[in-house]
Amino acid sequence: MKINKIVYVVLAAVLLLSVGIAPAQEMTKEEWQAEMNRFTQLRNDASASVKKLTDDIAALQAQSTKLDADVKKCMDDLYALVGSDAEKAAAYRAQIESAESKANELMRLSDADLMARSAEVNDLAAKVKELWGNKLSLIPEFWDRLTALDEKVKSLQTTLAGAGKTYTVGTWAKDRDCLWNISKKSTIYNNAWMWPKIWQGNRDQIKDPDIIHPGQMLKIPPAGEMSADEKAAAKSYYSKKAAP
Repeated sequence: MKINKIVYVVLAAVLLLSVGIAPAQEMTKEEWQAEMNRFTQLRNDASASVKKLTDDIAALQAQSTKLDADVKKCMDDLYALVGSDAEKAAAYRAQIESAESKANELMRLSDADLMARSAEVNDLAAKVKELWGNKLSLIPEFWDRLTALDEKVKSLQTTLAGAGKTYTVGTWAKDRDCLWNISKKSTIYNNAWMWPKIWQGNRDQIKDPDIIHPGQMLKIPPAGEMSADEKAAAKSYYSKKAAP
């Protein structure tokens, strides 16, 4: 074995180093024999240690092989309980991995890009529902992964619901509609100071945030902290209002 060779090389190096650094002197036959006996004993001790390590490794490998076999049998028995087998479980696992990859891809999109790919969210939701319909979903590994997938799908659907929300502007006389009042409605942001979000989300039809018209259908961006662009727009607006 390679370990034996390493030990012998180390012993030889120690011997050469010892001889090399020892004071130059003549050794008697008895002294030489004593040194040889000492190094022979070191070699024998090292060989015994290597043998023990080799035996330990072999025992551990045998134990590992047995444990692997036990785990495989347990998994085969578990798959059998739901009328499946390892091959079908592997295919099912691959389908879950594909769904996870799609969910992660969609989670990284901006709200606007997600809206453009809303059909993919619907397809993903249908796929996850289909995966839940397989009895393999009862196995803990798959149950946990599908539960996490469910959470991601719900998050995507919530984002789409917020991104797709609209509000039709009423009249000032009847509804007192302006961006400030719309923003503070409980069904919108419940916070009047968030009005710049509506302005920035509708720049295509709102040129002056002080002027909106009855019948306009405004897109309502998802609730949340204002973006840097929205804050900058609000700051610019208030600066102009404060200017003489």
